[in-house]
Amino acid sequence: MATMKRRDFLQLLGSVPLAASMPSLAGTPGSNRLLVLVYLYGGNDGYNTWVPYETPLYYKLRPTIAVPRDAVLKVTDRNGFHPSLAPLVPLLERKELAVIQGIGLPEITQQHYRDSERAFTGSDPDEFLTEGWLTRALKRRTLDSNAYADAVALGLLDIREADPMGPLRGNKQRVVQVHYPEELLAKRRVADCVVEANDPGQASLKRASLVLPATPLKTAFPTDQFGNSVRAAVELAAADRSIPVIHVALNGPDGDKHHSVDCHWEQQKYHGDALKRLAEGLVALRAGLVEIGRWDETLVVTYDEFGRAPPENEDKGTHHGLATTHFAMGGRVAGGLYGEAPRVINVHEIGGPPPGIDTRRLWTTVMERWWGSDAQGVFTRRYAPLDLIRA
Repeated sequence: MATMKRRDFLQLLGSVPLAASMPSLAGTPGSNRLLVLVYLYGGNDGYNTWVPYETPLYYKLRPTIAVPRDAVLKVTDRNGFHPSLAPLVPLLERKELAVIQGIGLPEITQQHYRDSERAFTGSDPDEFLTEGWLTRALKRRTLDSNAYADAVALGLLDIREADPMGPLRGNKQRVVQVHYPEELLAKRRVADCVVEANDPGQASLKRASLVLPATPLKTAFPTDQFGNSVRAAVELAAADRSIPVIHVALNGPDGDKHHSVDCHWEQQKYHGDALKRLAEGLVALRAGLVEIGRWDETLVVTYDEFGRAPPENEDKGTHHGLATTHFAMGGRVAGGLYGEAPRVINVHEIGGPPPGIDTRRLWTTVMERWWGSDAQGVFTRRYAPLDLIRA
């Protein structure tokens, strides 16, 4: 694995700014700019993902699950990657990966049902919305009526089983969900798979069927559920360049919701594997998008409902927390560090330091910096975008 000299990387990252409240758009976004959302089901542990290896309290609070200091892939003089994320290091070196530190929604409940709802809708603590934030965002775009759909979700398992559309919930855009990505890869036609759609999406299913390209990709993809999802995402992106959103989810190794990143017990047994599957899948996603010529017009963003608490629990896992770390990558991403790493504090079971970056700033970045649309009115207040996108 290629390594980066920490001094050089610190010089690269030290001056990465946050955006002003209303900056000009980064270039003129093209009509075919794609957003790939990666949902980390259950709330990822940011402390063992972006490890504060120079913080003694981290090791004191996590006597059995902390990442050993000599195993951390050190990026700055305070933080580094979990060793399972080694495949992402070259993306940092190419400045194609942004590490968004201390991100999250304020005043969350640490309960999956309500907090996943807030993650999907971008709502305030006392606000209950029926439309996903992405549904509202797509209203601001001029969508291509010839596209097969306005959004395709692959293997999205919303914790609210009766409403599995996540941030795409609502009936304003054409949304199609393919339940099993491996089925799509085998059958090649969306209409031949187990799918569901909202009302506008049903019209897409009746009108035509999207067929994956006949020419096989040269890129090698992992063969687990997440690997199948990112491969299907690349093939969809090749089949129809007008689809603006593809959503994938990192679930458990067998595609279920358990033993993904929601590690309440035996975290050492499961979390490293989840991060390995994530990293390998993201790197394959990049390679596939490069192969089909769409890396420069794709923005990939990870998200979840909350982070994890700083202390380990009695079951050698972690309870729900607040601020966490997420990634954005793409050919036009301004790679580097954004925000500040969450502090390590002692809490009783759940909680942690509040987020320094509101997740809605990231979604505003998608709308204004990536798509060139106005985010005014999508949320209850205006959020400043991040300077994630290069011109």
